[in-house]
Amino acid sequence: MMQLLSLSSLVLGALFATASFTNPIAAAPDSHRLQCRCQPSQPCWPNNQAWSAFAETVGGRLIATVPPAYQCHDPHYDSDKCKEIQEGYFFDHWRQLQPGAVQQTNWEVIGDKGCLGFNRTMPCHQGAVPLYTVKATTIEDVQNTVRFAAKHNIRLVVKNTGHDYSGRSIGASSLNLWVYFMKKIAFDDDFIPEGAPSGTAGNTAIILDSGVLWKDAYKAADEHNVVVVGGAEGTVGTSGGYCQGGGHSPLSPRHGLCVDNVLQYKVVTADGELKIANAFQNKDLFWALRGGGGATFGVVVEAVYKTHPPVKNINYATYHLVFKTTETRQKVLSSFFSHQPQWSDAGWSGYAYFDTNLMVLMYYLPDADVPTAKASLSPFFDSVASLSDLMMEGEIINYPTFWSNFEATIPPANKTNAGANTLLGSRLIPRRNFESARGANQLADILIQAQADMKESNPQGSFLTHLVAGGRVSEGNSVDTSVHPAWRKALLHIVLISGWSDDTPVAKQEEIARQLTASTQQLRRITPGSGAYFNEADPNAPNWQADFFGSNYPRLKALKNKFDPQGLFACPSCVGSEDWNKDLTCRRRR
Repeated sequence: MMQLLSLSSLVLGALFATASFTNPIAAAPDSHRLQCRCQPSQPCWPNNQAWSAFAETVGGRLIATVPPAYQCHDPHYDSDKCKEIQEGYFFDHWRQLQPGAVQQTNWEVIGDKGCLGFNRTMPCHQGAVPLYTVKATTIEDVQNTVRFAAKHNIRLVVKNTGHDYSGRSIGASSLNLWVYFMKKIAFDDDFIPEGAPSGTAGNTAIILDSGVLWKDAYKAADEHNVVVVGGAEGTVGTSGGYCQGGGHSPLSPRHGLCVDNVLQYKVVTADGELKIANAFQNKDLFWALRGGGGATFGVVVEAVYKTHPPVKNINYATYHLVFKTTETRQKVLSSFFSHQPQWSDAGWSGYAYFDTNLMVLMYYLPDADVPTAKASLSPFFDSVASLSDLMMEGEIINYPTFWSNFEATIPPANKTNAGANTLLGSRLIPRRNFESARGANQLADILIQAQADMKESNPQGSFLTHLVAGGRVSEGNSVDTSVHPAWRKALLHIVLISGWSDDTPVAKQEEIARQLTASTQQLRRITPGSGAYFNEADPNAPNWQADFFGSNYPRLKALKNKFDPQGLFACPSCVGSEDWNKDLTCRRRR
């Protein structure tokens, strides 16, 4: 699937012929540079000699990038390659190895222009897939790429695995900085941030390059007899948007959000310089990177996180509840919500998935035995056991370590988990909403109605609840981190899920997106002053600055202007994106 720049100029010609380009306003070069990104059809675009010279500065690892299903479509069809594509298309482990792929395919498309699926006769357009990708393996590769994009006024996107629900790691007519192959992991049992004064106490720490995945970090941490706060999905990157957007974890109630555990970042900023950001130097940049979002203030090339003593005796509760009527569903939901404060206080964390007639519980309780875990959950199960049309089954399994639990619950390799069109909306639900029967009932009613509304336009509508706040998360503050302050009062993070098939007309896609936004806004109505989790939020949220960043936004915007005055790092609904048009190619006129 990788096609190096030197292979053929014909490849580039095909790319340009099928790409969907925005046509910026005609202007003199200096004026254009201030207003719009350079496009391939314009004289400002680098010529072949410039691209070749740039390729040498990144070790020849410049890739002319095509959509992941490119070789399943005429006139590019290749039967062997197409078979390989079909075998991997719906799996994240394949998609993360394709320079032009992201995990959610709706972000690879612009309107109806894309290259999805395997219908050989369907047109294949470049869509939102970048034109070039740098396969970065060193910090110098990152610096050279940032400088080249800035010099030539080309849109730059940053990608690790492409595990992003808001389209921030892809973009039309862009240069893609792909950090996936930067994989070093190290440990320091007495880490002291650079620039700290003499006598500063050290911390046990894990040091991660920008391409490391959480499953690999967890395994290494287990071998080092420690744990680290990270994502529930093992193929999420450790050092990019996950943590910079907040980073919730099954370990968060015990040890805080990921941003609460950052000790130091090494980051390449828009000027191409490598900066060290911690509590003792570049403190304002350090604050912005701890919650202000990925691909916004620079490219993190190394992250240092606190590690913690190993977690032992983890009880993993996995239950399926099936109900036939809306009445039973409402009672199950209301009881479930009313028990969340007690479960949180007892040390539980975890996730629950809800469809119209189904609830799947996946919860964790560390440092306890199975009888204790069962006793803790039994008030909820007892409260719904008498419902006549409810079926329940499940168990609690005890695992000796965090890694053994995580490894055992990784989905099987043949279970598809990517390559779909997906939109999310989310809301952080404060603890106060769960502390009365009225609050629990209200939340249950809102979610039942929201899901019914979503299913009117899309049968895929469902939702997830995340018990990943409370505990140590509540102890954080906006002095140290820039993550939305609503996290510090939240108990549950709720995500609404929607999507569509590849053959859905654009008008119908827009209808589904509008309904998701409307349903998410219903949660907003009953949680005034709260917010949304930036990494799993509605990309079409009308009040995104307040919902994603809260009272921290004005300072974040000022720091964006300080560290990236030309807006080199621009992504949808990211800090400063209001200065740009929808496709992030031209600054808005003021």
